[in-house]
Amino acid sequence: MPKGTPSTAVGSVDVPNAVRGASTGFSILVIGFLLAFFVSLTSQVATVIWIAAVGVVAFATAARRSQQAANPFLHGAAAALLSFALVLPLLLPFEEGRDPVSLGLSVLAALVVGPISGWWFAGRGRPRR
Repeated sequence: MPKGTPSTAVGSVDVPNAVRGASTGFSILVIGFLLAFFVSLTSQVATVIWIAAVGVVAFATAARRSQQAANPFLHGAAAALLSFALVLPLLLPFEEGRDPVSLGLSVLAALVVGPISGWWFAGRGRPRR
């Protein structure tokens, strides 16, 4: 096993840290969606901006523990997608939660924000040579 590679890695993903990150991302998504009801009292535009910002913050936070991953891009994508998968059972019982466009955009956001954040945080945590 190469030096610095954790023994709990599956492929290029540090599984324990991906699960921890996904749990944190899930918590941010739940709290942010609950607060969206209060934001919706102001305007519909503010609500859309709020929900988009919550998604970006949640997916970036999910990918932040990528320093030990062999491939930070894949680790970030896995953590972000897992955090979204955890929140799906809370969304699907509602008609608005089953909107294919919203679901697709959320998956796309996870696939963009997660890998970029994983790469960013991995570079910030490694010592310079």
